[in-house]
Parts: sequence; structure tokens; C-alpha cells
Amino acid sequence: MNAYTLIIAEVKPDTASIELNEQVLGGNDALEFSSKLYETFDKGINSVIIDLSKVQVMNSSGLGMLVSGLSSLRKNNIQMVLASVPDKVMSLLRMTHLDKVFQIYNNIQDAYDKFS
Repeated sequence: MNAYTLIIAEVKPDTASIELNEQVLGGNDALEFSSKLYETFDKGINSVIIDLSKVQVMNSSGLGMLVSGLSSLRKNNIQMVLASVPDKVMSLLRMTHLDKVFQIYNNIQDAYDKFS
């Protein structure tokens, strides 16, 4: 199982980021990702940045994992954005029109700046 890390910004403690691994394929990854998102509910987090800079492979289950996460966070009034989306993943987001659903930033710093 891959280990996702929830990082709470020191400068802006109500914003967190989660860095995804090289392969985002759903399954056990989705369960671990969901558990990291649920951690935000108890920590006073208002915004979550998903850092995709290391992702090399993402399938439809991985996309589903992101959409499910977005839905769960929205129900709890928490914003979720994507940052540092690689070209392959961006093509997949465009093909599925999810680029219209997610707020996407060129890099993680731009995403943090959005919440400052």
C-alpha cells in the first residue's frame, strides 16, 4: 500500500496538501486517499490541494477516486483543488471533461497562493 502524507501548511493552517504517488489506480489507494481526506474533517481544514507532480499513471479508478474525494469534501464545505498536473493526466482530465469540474493550478505554490 502506498503512503499518502497529509501536510498542513504552517503559514496557513487551514490549508493542507496531499501528494499522490506515481500510480493512481484506485483500489487500496482509494481507501488510503479517503482516509487522508477524512483526517481533514477533524483538523479544521478548509482547503485541500492535491499535488499530482509525481503521478505517471492514472486510470479511470484513479479519476473516480479524485471525484469521490471532491464530492466528500464539498459535502463538508472543504475546497479541493489539483496542482502540478502532468500532461498525460491533464489529457485524461480533458477527455473526460473533468478539467471543467476541478480547479487546476500549474504548481502547488499557485494553489497555496489562491487560499492566502
